This record gives sequence, C-alpha cells and structure tokens, in this order.
Amino acid sequence: MPRKSRKNADATAPLAVKRNVFDVGAYVRLSAEDRKHKGDSIETQQSIISAYIAEHPDLELRETYIDNGLSGQSFERPAFLRMLEDLENGKINCCVTKDLSRLGRNAIDTGYYIEKHFPTHGIRYIAVNDDYDSADGNSGGIMVSLKNMINEAFALEIGRKVRTTKQMNIRNGYFIGRIPPYGYLKSQADGHKLVPDEYASVIVRRMFEMAASGHNVREILDWINGEEIPTPRRYFHSLGLTTEKEINGHIHWNKGGVYSILHNRVYCGDMIQGKGKTRSYVLERIPQSDWVITENTHEGIVSHELFAEVQKLWDKPGGKTSSKYSNPSTENIFLRKVFCGHCGYAMRRTRTGETQYNIKCDTRFYYSHDDCTLVSINENDLKEKLLESLREKSHLFAKYQSFEEVTAKADNSSKIELQNIQTELDRNNRLLKGLYESLVCGDITNTEYKDLKDSYQAKIASLTERGKKLWNDERNKNQLKLERSKAVNDLQSVQSTADLSAALINKLVDKILVYEGKRVEIQFKLSDETEGAA
Repeated sequence: MPRKSRKNADATAPLAVKRNVFDVGAYVRLSAEDRKHKGDSIETQQSIISAYIAEHPDLELRETYIDNGLSGQSFERPAFLRMLEDLENGKINCCVTKDLSRLGRNAIDTGYYIEKHFPTHGIRYIAVNDDYDSADGNSGGIMVSLKNMINEAFALEIGRKVRTTKQMNIRNGYFIGRIPPYGYLKSQADGHKLVPDEYASVIVRRMFEMAASGHNVREILDWINGEEIPTPRRYFHSLGLTTEKEINGHIHWNKGGVYSILHNRVYCGDMIQGKGKTRSYVLERIPQSDWVITENTHEGIVSHELFAEVQKLWDKPGGKTSSKYSNPSTENIFLRKVFCGHCGYAMRRTRTGETQYNIKCDTRFYYSHDDCTLVSINENDLKEKLLESLREKSHLFAKYQSFEEVTAKADNSSKIELQNIQTELDRNNRLLKGLYESLVCGDITNTEYKDLKDSYQAKIASLTERGKKLWNDERNKNQLKLERSKAVNDLQSVQSTADLSAALINKLVDKILVYEGKRVEIQFKLSDETEGAA
C-alpha cells in the first residue's frame, strides 16, 4: 500500500487547540463603612469582575458570592464560607475579587488564604485592581503582604473613626441608640433626633402628673396595668422596632419601669448619654460624673419644672441610706439559687433584724397582685430545711459513688473500643501510604487508586471522629467522677447550718423552689442520676 503524505494530511486537518478554562467564583463584599464609597458598591465590583472575565477567554463565570454589610476583619461570612465549600468540592476552581481588600482586611488570615489555602487546593486567585494573579509567577510577593497589612490598618482606622464619630455625636446631643426611650420615636428626617410619640407621650405625661399629685408607684402601676397599656418592649414590638425574643417576660409594667421613666431627664428635653461602654463584648458602667449631658436637644414631654417637682417628691430607689442596724449584713449564701415555685422568678433577700433575714417573692410588689401569691421564708428556716435534706441525701450520694466505681470496673467497653479504633487507624494509614506505590508499579489502575484512596480517607475520618467522641466522653466522665467525689466529701462535712456556704450550695444545689405555706423543694445537681442508682 502506497504511503500517504504526512505533509498533505497535516495541511488539510483542522488545528485542535486545547483550552484550559477556569470555572470562576466572583466574590463581592461590601461593609457598612464601604457603602459611603461609590467605587466599592456591589454593582461596581460585579461590573469590574465581569469586564475582566470578558477579556480573558480562559475564565468562565459560574457563580457570584455576595456578603453585604459584613466587615473584612472576620472571615466568618456566609457567602465566603459557601464559596470555600464550592472551591473545595470542585464546583469552581478560581476566585476573582475586585481587589485584595474585598477578600479580607485581616493581614494574617488573608495571607493564609492567598499563600497557603488556595495553592494547596489548586485554586487560582485573581485580584483585578491590584493586578494580582496567582497563575502569574511575577505577581504578588512582598507587595501582596504589604497591601494586606495596609488593608488591615485601614479597617482598624475605620473602627477608630466610627468610635470618634459616635463620641462627637454624643457630645452634640444626638441620639445614637437603636431604640428610642419610651414616649419618643426617631425623627424620619434625622434618625439622631427624638420626637414625641403621639400615643406613648400621653402615657408618660400622665405618669408625671400623677406622681406630682402625690400618687405613689403602686397607684401609678394599678392605673397603667388596669388600662392594659402595653409595656415599652411590647409597644415597640408592635411598631416593628424590637424582635419577638426581646418581648419575653411579664405582660405588666413593674416598679422599675415606672421609676426609670420618672427619673429620666430625657423627658424634659435633655439628653444624657455615655452611661456605659463596651470593651471586649462586656458592658462597663461609667461613673455618673462622667456622663455626657446636653440640655434642650429635643422637645420635652414634660416641663423642666414638672420634672424637678417629681424629683423632690420621690426618692430614687436603691439610693444609699444609713443603716438602722449596728452590724453589717451577712453574706447571702442563697444568691441566685432561690426561686418562687409559683411564678418562677428569683426571690429577694431582705433584712428584718440584726441577725434575721427573709427571702421573699417580689412579683406582686413590682408587677401586679394577680401575677403571684404571697411567698416568703425566713433564711434560718431555709437553712434548716436544706441541712435536713443534705443529711437525707448524703448516704444516697455515697452509695451512688460506690455503685459507680463498681460498674466502672466491670465496664471497659469504651477503652476496648478506643484500642480497636487505634488499631484500625494504623492499618488504614498504612494501606493509604502504600496506594501510590501500587499505582506506580501497575498493580492498580488510576480509577482503583482514586476509589481506594477515597475509601481509606473516609474510614480514617470516621474512625478519627468516633475516637475523639469516645475520648471526650471518657474525659468528661472522669471529670464528673472527680466532682462527685468532692461533692460527697462536702456533704459529709456538713454537720450544722454554720457549715453551709455559698460555694458549697453552688456545688450541690441546682435550685431551691419555695411555695406558699413555706413549702420547699430542693433540686440537687446529682439527684437525677443518684435516684436511678438507689
């Protein structure tokens, strides 16, 4: 057979060009502060990314991920985490952002994703305006790290500016709170200005007039609850200003709410702010001498004269008064442990003599007579009841401890399972390490290699997860045994009420419920488990 010309065949055959197309995930982020900059808007970022992709035939947009209103300081962002999942699952293999700051403003974490995470997972990353492309070996380097540090410094500077602006607004008498004081609404024209609420301002004015006329707090409460006027939180919820979660609790007004309104200068047109500050998510109270007071910042619901008249007639509750007792108060060993068995609210300790204290439910006093019944008990009587109950439980706790020690010796299933898991982990790790050698030697195909690798890795992950759970369970169980042993020793050391202390009660007692007629129910922390073993 005559040989065909290779030259002619090559001349007539079409050229087959293989393109390596990247599946792109466009990531767009806009923080609250960025909204002020037109060039950083969601639409602008999307336009820049789309134009870049259109000019590069090796890029094809698959999905856009948008985090709106979220800071770049944290990477716990819903859209970013969803994009990471898609990158790791192979749905996309390229991430494109407008610039490095859109990915994040935390230098360490941003550097980790660009320099470690993305390359490890074979992911291409492009920051358009910063002219960075991980596929280009000439881009990046020290400039990327420098820009990340600049972006982080920029984010910290924004935070400082926000705080400075907030302090300036406070000094200028602008309202900066999320929810206005009851009786006011935020002005629709200026959210920093308060305007009287047509409905609630009438209620507030009536409360001041009643107080000035000589009505006490109980009489004001009876009027306001008798008229079924919604509490401030419930009223604001009806206006859509608070969530369902924020209105939990009593449906009636209480004394604290009335006192708070009648002693608040905001109702005569003055603004008092800067009462507290948040540091590391913890609210710190500011001394009253450092509060920022700005007069005549908004329309008052009552006059300065009426407000001053009410202050003269009413002493603010909780103020310091000279004690009529010669000895200082003793420690409240039942603090946050005693609750009313009827309404469920914490009971309050009050002093009735040099060495006498009562613990009573204040729901009727603070809210309404219909909300609860009369519940109180002498502190010494409660101590005696607790001591008697501790003595009854002491032998049961000791018996449970002995029972647990016996059963623990007989039951070694968790330890045996942990040993078996370790053996299986070692075996699967050896098999996994030998897979590549089998592939190179031709003992298995590429498909078999992938299937076996996935299988071994899945087994290793499952065994590791189970092992961690068993280990944590054993650690928690041992810790609990130690705590129980200490509790038994504490129980046996109590011989009289003098031995009772806040620390001991906190260790042993979950809560104490007091009912009408001085009936007491003590719930111990170990009672549920020990009852079953008795």
